Amino acid sequence: MAGQIAFPCELEVEQCEMPKAKKPEVNSAVSLRLRGLDRQPPQPGAVSQSMRRARRALAGILLALAGGCGIDPGEETARLRGDGAFARGEYEEALAEYRLSLLRENPGADGMVRVAHAYAALGRVDDARSLYERAVREDAVHAGQAVADFIAVAKRAHANGDAYGLASAVEAASAFQPGLVVEDLALPLARHYTAAGEPVRALPLYLMVLGATRDDPDLVLETARAHHEIGDCERALSLFEEFGDLAPRRARETRWHVGSCSFQLAGERIADDRLEEALGHLDRLLRLQEPKTLVPRTHHQRAQLLERLGECGAAVEAYRRVVQASASGSGPLVESARARIDEIRFGGRDGAEGTC
Repeated sequence: MAGQIAFPCELEVEQCEMPKAKKPEVNSAVSLRLRGLDRQPPQPGAVSQSMRRARRALAGILLALAGGCGIDPGEETARLRGDGAFARGEYEEALAEYRLSLLRENPGADGMVRVAHAYAALGRVDDARSLYERAVREDAVHAGQAVADFIAVAKRAHANGDAYGLASAVEAASAFQPGLVVEDLALPLARHYTAAGEPVRALPLYLMVLGATRDDPDLVLETARAHHEIGDCERALSLFEEFGDLAPRRARETRWHVGSCSFQLAGERIADDRLEEALGHLDRLLRLQEPKTLVPRTHHQRAQLLERLGECGAAVEAYRRVVQASASGSGPLVESARARIDEIRFGGRDGAEGTC
């Protein structure tokens, strides 16, 4: 992926060939002294002089070796130690070395990416995201590495049953690639958002998965519920019906949702003066007897509609059912129903509720 830095044992990269260092030319006397083979008594100041020469020779060798990759060992040791630790899977140690490099060596955006990469390996999404944001501000090419890291974190979190970690990592990846969808994580992510009470975020993910398969009753049911939770009862009822066709023995699982949606749609049809359609939705709820708390209100609303349609006898019967359905047998709704029965039967309000 574009913008990825090659980390040890992660990406195949062409290794930097270090040139063989030339053996420094040292005169035979110094060579003997370095090997400790000079048997002659040392002259005053000779030891210190030979040690200085040996040190200079060693420094020359190290510089020659480091020069093959353009690395100054005096400045890059923390980064190199971090790379080695990362290659061994010792991410805490790698993080410490990379942070040290960042503080002392001024490695720029590449250094930030290394620290962020180590944070991601440890599952520290927020810390990794903060560093990647800084790196991307310097060079947008690093966005690719950020996305790859966060998707990897999300997959590990899912494998470990960590739904919150999954969501956090996917959201971080999406910050660097808006509109990102990881297909094999869409369903678990949708279920996480549903459990968290965020159906608006869950629904697009459900629909994406549902577009690929419609023979999974659980998926159809979950998608229907998500539609219901956002108030889209038209689509929800269609999917609840589809679920019933796929799993007829599980019809009881949808009764409450179907009844609730029916009551909502009845109210919308009444507002549009589509009374016959509204009656159909109310009748569905009464057949299901769910939600139970809405049954008395549904009988009362149905009675009012029947009045408006001029079906006075049916309206009286509907009002009586309000009284029967009430658990306490009293209350404002019951008193209204009783009063209206008397008014229809014996007159008194000139049919104020309708034509009866």
